[in-house]
Amino acid sequence: INAEYMGAATEICVFDAYGTLFDFNSAVARHRAAIGPKADALADLWRNKQIQYTWLRNSMGVYDKFWQVTGEALDHCLAAHSISDGSVREKLMSAYLALDAFPEVPAMLDRLTRAGKRLAILSNGNPEMLDPMYSALI
Repeated sequence: INAEYMGAATEICVFDAYGTLFDFNSAVARHRAAIGPKADALADLWRNKQIQYTWLRNSMGVYDKFWQVTGEALDHCLAAHSISDGSVREKLMSAYLALDAFPEVPAMLDRLTRAGKRLAILSNGNPEMLDPMYSALI
């Protein structure tokens, strides 16, 4: 982070969780062996379906927790890639609760905190999904 962007006028820094702080592909990467050669395609489709399902619900005025959306998106992806092993679904959903932070994130958050900045997350993720991952960072 460039020091000129952390001037005194900046009081709070707000981050998106998925794709900015946390690598949503790390869930699939962690279980690549169980998924097999379709792992990358599954990861890409899973993220796309999460976003599509969220947008669809928003356009209909329907709310479901992002955990529900994430599970439904994964179910679609597993079926689309003919992966029927229920343990793969369980592993991936559990891994989504403990996504890896991008390597630069801990040091960046530490630097912002030491500079007196307040930090916040703005995300589709519900607190039950985000709190454990954020707590592991600080």
